[in-house]
Amino acid sequence: MYTSMWFTRLRHSLFPGRGTVARPSDRVQAAVLLLVVVSSLLTGVGAVLLGIGIHAGEAAKSREQIASRYEASAVLLADGPAPGTAGRGGIPGESGPAKAFWVTRDGQRHTGEVDAPSGTVAGNEVSIWLDGTGTPVARPLTPIAAAVDATVIATGLWAGVVFLLALAYGGVVVLLNRRRLARWQQEWFARQPGRTRRDDQSPAG
Repeated sequence: MYTSMWFTRLRHSLFPGRGTVARPSDRVQAAVLLLVVVSSLLTGVGAVLLGIGIHAGEAAKSREQIASRYEASAVLLADGPAPGTAGRGGIPGESGPAKAFWVTRDGQRHTGEVDAPSGTVAGNEVSIWLDGTGTPVARPLTPIAAAVDATVIATGLWAGVVFLLALAYGGVVVLLNRRRLARWQQEWFARQPGRTRRDDQSPAG
């Protein structure tokens, strides 16, 4: 019942009709609201297409990284960050660089810096990801992460555009309401008993 009434009100707001008591300002507001609704729908379609395109690219990137990277273990040659100290991102307790060695899948030994959790000590093993040359790299992008990235970007774009459209519509409504109030005040003063023609030409009239 409530939903039906809401849709009825929305339909009358968007299409006041010629046989109604709608004022010109009401028709202007209805036209702006219709433009906002149509623009929001078109933006939604565009966001979906953009999300599909982004997901296709991210999915291809994920497949490439999964195919070219593999997980290995590195043995720390030095202690990792002390507990409570800031890591690479400046966040206390975050992993940070520590010297270590690792062996690639073809038997080559490498030495360098890897990310070690805070509190780890020399001799501990940490999990790392390597590329084809045996160089430590970031964890490969997963298919789920690729889908999430595309969804977040597309949804954020659509929400941002809708917010701007709603803001613009709100501004138009405020201006129209001020105009309606000024017109109503003019009509009210003009209908007051005992007012002269000179009074009607006053700034408030």
